Amino acid sequence: MQIIFLKILSSFFEVPGIFITLCIVMFFYYLKKEKKIRKFLLIITLIVYIISSGWFARIMVYPLENMYPPFSTQGKMFSKNGLLVVLGGGMNSNVPSDPTGDLSEISFQRIYNGFLLYQNLKYPIVVTGGKLPNTNDSPEALKMKETLVRLGVNPSDILLEPKAANTSENARYSAEKAKEVGAEKVYLITSAIHMPRSFSIFKKYMNDLEVVPVPVGYLLSRNSLNWYDFFPSISSLRAVSMAWHEYAGMIFYITK
Repeated sequence: MQIIFLKILSSFFEVPGIFITLCIVMFFYYLKKEKKIRKFLLIITLIVYIISSGWFARIMVYPLENMYPPFSTQGKMFSKNGLLVVLGGGMNSNVPSDPTGDLSEISFQRIYNGFLLYQNLKYPIVVTGGKLPNTNDSPEALKMKETLVRLGVNPSDILLEPKAANTSENARYSAEKAKEVGAEKVYLITSAIHMPRSFSIFKKYMNDLEVVPVPVGYLLSRNSLNWYDFFPSISSLRAVSMAWHEYAGMIFYITK
């Protein structure tokens, strides 16, 4: 019981819960002063609480992550002309360990799962992702290739696509690579939350090729709601912000 109490307490003294605590303190400070300020603080407190709570993160994230089931190779027949496509998920620019940048956690998740699928299928892998503008970073695709080689992938099985700056360009340039190698089926490997948007874009560019979704890197547990889902946490806030980015991107893509 003491551990649970300490976790609840700490949730309101860490980011983002500290902002809720500050708003509450300010609310009581203005209790007998400005009514408009109190209303504003209540609204801000409520918004921060909602978007950083696990129960709301599930509402935002589950529809995206559950749209396509996890991929499995068990019990399936595979042709010889398949192609794995791993989408970049961002770089950490000019880190102390490498001035040319390093793969983000999201990128590494995607690359590692692409490697696992490569071990089973032995299909060529397209790694796609450009570089941040105005930096000395290497293209993300090059870092992805280096990681795959260290994991044991044959360099000749890796197709480099270092120009893409967004998901549409990932799809367009990957379609060119698929045509070059005569692929019949493309296995799209990206984060589960990103899969609905990227899959629809890849379907547009891949023409007659079959695109198989391979969602990886799930953000949220599928356990039933627990007490900690009703308290603010940075992981829930991050999940909500990523979901918001995907919904906004889908709307932009539809209305473009």
